[in-house]
Amino acid sequence: MRDRLVTRDAFGLYLPDADLHLDARRAPGTVFVSHAHGDHCSDAARILCTPETAALHAARRGDREAVTLPFGAPARVGDASVTLTPAGHALGSAMLVAESARGRAAYTGDYKLRGNPFSPPVEIPRVDALVMECTFGEPRYVFPPEEELVARLLAFVDETRRAGATPVVLAYALGKGQEALWHLTRAGYDVVLHGAIANLTALHERLGHAFPGPGTWGRYEKGKVGDRVLLTTPQTRKTAMVQKLPAKRVCYLTGWALHPGAWNIYKDCDLVLPLSDHADYAELVRTATESGASKVYTVHGPATFAERLRAMGIDAEHLMEHPNEAEPEPDEGPAPATDQLGFTF
Repeated sequence: MRDRLVTRDAFGLYLPDADLHLDARRAPGTVFVSHAHGDHCSDAARILCTPETAALHAARRGDREAVTLPFGAPARVGDASVTLTPAGHALGSAMLVAESARGRAAYTGDYKLRGNPFSPPVEIPRVDALVMECTFGEPRYVFPPEEELVARLLAFVDETRRAGATPVVLAYALGKGQEALWHLTRAGYDVVLHGAIANLTALHERLGHAFPGPGTWGRYEKGKVGDRVLLTTPQTRKTAMVQKLPAKRVCYLTGWALHPGAWNIYKDCDLVLPLSDHADYAELVRTATESGASKVYTVHGPATFAERLRAMGIDAEHLMEHPNEAEPEPDEGPAPATDQLGFTF
């Protein structure tokens, strides 16, 4: 990598002026953890993150030394001034902006520009060098407005209940699970949660992020769903929890709903909605353009996105994943093959 604002070593992406590795699974010194999804958590002895990510990270990986920074509060780290800004991906998710004598560099981590009930609004950083995730970096992935997708989710619940069946909504345990729950309880539905979602939802509440009523939520107990919505993880849709319901309809929330062949891939679901916590193609292009970066590095997505940026006159380079860097999200990583009959985790 040509510039010194962002480099790469045996442990992955590195900001030399701040002496920080970025979302590294393991590395000496301090690792910046952008958010607490399991594939971004770190085994490093010392991490830097938001207070919310520190709490979620401890719940998933155990206690460790954590340097916490609230959004917008600059701190001196190494030879750089480091600021964390909202990423809109999940509770506590953050972009990192580092400014030193060499210039300004930013790392987006996983992010989206669309609204999130657990994140302040996201602003695109103005920088010299930008490292950005690009999971949905193909033009087919332009998501409908969030309000339209939420309306379709609520209509699915109403139609399923009118048919005398249990609405089952699939979303992973941290982030999208709470986002779906927020919309469902706000609309007045009572919801029963898979244990993994319930644990992290309770932690959201302890961190001061309550869920709106009048709907309520409770933890799943075997065979006790009743007339509530069942919100569970994608991995459970073939288990007894779901399969032994006397009547059910299943909705899967994933950005890969727009993937070619999605209805074949997710054919055991009644509805697949592209409700995603990642930036879509239009947001990715906007981020690269409005950042003003003279150099853009893309990660966690298709190499063709960097090619498309170069065609727009942006100096972009795609970086392949490093063994010590975060792997893609459990169900929003690399696009599944169109002939795949299962589902990704």
